[in-house]
Amino acid sequence: MVLFSAGQRFIRPALRRTTHIFQENVVTRVPRSFLSSNSTPLKPEPPEFMNLEIARGIQDGTSLYVRHGVGRQRLLQIAKDESETSLVVKWQQCMESFLGIQVHVLAGLGYAPDESGIGTYNQQLAFFMQDCAPDVQEELRVRGRDTWREVLGTAFDIDLESIEEVPIVDARNIMHKVSERMRDKDTLDKIAKKCASIVPNDNPQVEMAQRHHMVQETMVYDVYLGGDPNFVSQNGFGDDEKAYVRMQMVMAEHTQDPLVSQYVGTAMMEILQAAGLDQQTLQAAASQGK
Repeated sequence: MVLFSAGQRFIRPALRRTTHIFQENVVTRVPRSFLSSNSTPLKPEPPEFMNLEIARGIQDGTSLYVRHGVGRQRLLQIAKDESETSLVVKWQQCMESFLGIQVHVLAGLGYAPDESGIGTYNQQLAFFMQDCAPDVQEELRVRGRDTWREVLGTAFDIDLESIEEVPIVDARNIMHKVSERMRDKDTLDKIAKKCASIVPNDNPQVEMAQRHHMVQETMVYDVYLGGDPNFVSQNGFGDDEKAYVRMQMVMAEHTQDPLVSQYVGTAMMEILQAAGLDQQTLQAAASQGK
């Protein structure tokens, strides 16, 4: 299960918040045993390479916390929230809970409890998957898909039995239409206008989080839930806001398809560029700040 993909880049602020919480509440508060005579602090190191035992173990650990741990309690809390909290905010809260679980599991294996640790794991897993037998690749893919669906189903109170798979041809057609809506001039102009209205902040992380939020709002309410009838309704996923989540759960089956990845990845690059979150713009901003 890839924990962080290019198409999910806009959840990085949630990861940074999760990393801070993890470091404050776990890493810095682990007491040293009074029986220990070793005064040299341990510097954790991740595995040098991925193998099937580690890959399965990480997936099992993640699934365990999603089903039975504190992470599940947080997801249920989101589901029980009857306030007028927006779908985008609930989605962000869901991502923070899921990322917190992932960071916790990976940290136990020596990975850095931050974005770099998740990146290292993803890179190792990608190399490992290249040499795996097809049945092992499928096993790991399905386990990752099921955990992701469990996360969304718990946070948004959606019965997993209600999820109906769509054929790969239909999935490709749907995501091609999504990519076209993402790349539409009105969509890109709206994102650029929203981000241009952000009041500059001395803390670049705060401004970046605001830009990510603007992207998410436009993606959810214009790309997926925009129009009459809206896009998710047109494609048979329902008429309410949960239809967006339901669609994500269904499409989880096809996220690793090359064409689906190409459609979403290409469109996301244009979205991030419009928001001033593309790599070139960020590097230029960093250089000016030096």
